[in-house]
Amino acid sequence: MGRPINKKFFGNKITPYQNHATGGKTGVGGEGVAAVAITNSGTNYSVGTTGAFSAPNISGGVQATASLEIAGTGANRGKIMSVTIVNAGTGYTSPPTFTLTTASAVTSTLNSGNGAVNTFTVTTTTGIAVGMLIAGAQTGSAGYVAAINGNVITSTVANNGTWTNATNLTFQDNGSGFTKTVTTTSNRQNALSITSFLTTGSSAVANGDILKQESSRRYLVRNSQGVGQVKLSAGVGAAHTLTAGNMHLIATDWGGATYYVMKLTAHKATVVNRTNTSTALISTSTFVIGGVSYTGGDCGWTLGAATGTNLVTLSSL
Repeated sequence: MGRPINKKFFGNKITPYQNHATGGKTGVGGEGVAAVAITNSGTNYSVGTTGAFSAPNISGGVQATASLEIAGTGANRGKIMSVTIVNAGTGYTSPPTFTLTTASAVTSTLNSGNGAVNTFTVTTTTGIAVGMLIAGAQTGSAGYVAAINGNVITSTVANNGTWTNATNLTFQDNGSGFTKTVTTTSNRQNALSITSFLTTGSSAVANGDILKQESSRRYLVRNSQGVGQVKLSAGVGAAHTLTAGNMHLIATDWGGATYYVMKLTAHKATVVNRTNTSTALISTSTFVIGGVSYTGGDCGWTLGAATGTNLVTLSSL
């Protein structure tokens, strides 16, 4: 059949992500988070604010995590200065969302320090974070938490109101305005994306895994309906309807024309026209596979960007 494709291109979308023949991993599929670029640092966030990424697009991927650097004092107090990726995660096919969760409000009773002071004690500082807005004074400026030392809190301003021992002070995160752009990595080995119709299945199913290449046309695959052997196919009729025992693998040339892959080896793909036949860049001829006549040709393939007139990009995740 020619040199087989490297099994690093096999899928990793259906649990348990194992190669049926060898018991090894089937591939990686998807990307991790590369960076979170801050476009607006926002204002008045406490250091208790956290951020979380959305779940990966590919089931079973690892959710990315990150930590925030928030200025607690100084001219940048309350601004989110940076977002550091702790775990880039896996299984993202598009940039995830990154959502902030501000610290929950806390109420604590004032023990001492009423009057025009900016240092006072409270009964508990549990849940209170530097940068929280202090409310509860009957008059005067409330300020923000600048420091916490035991049960002693330092405010950013001296309160000129009438705090008393009976006053319950409320501490709340007052942050707003943060905006960002999330980017994912682009250098991880992605897996071939297939749609397969098992002989034991009831329909064509997208996002299956190639478990083993058995010839240039025949593959052992797993999809959500089970495991079975299928062949590369262009489908039946003008609608290219996929039938039981077959699978689709789509290729795209530099001009945007698409093809069904009929055979695949490590360096060459045999493709037949799918769309935009008038602008297709792959040189075509008529050939017969399995007793059926097709119009198509041979070309190189990549999972990157197709260039020139003899290379196609295979659909991947």
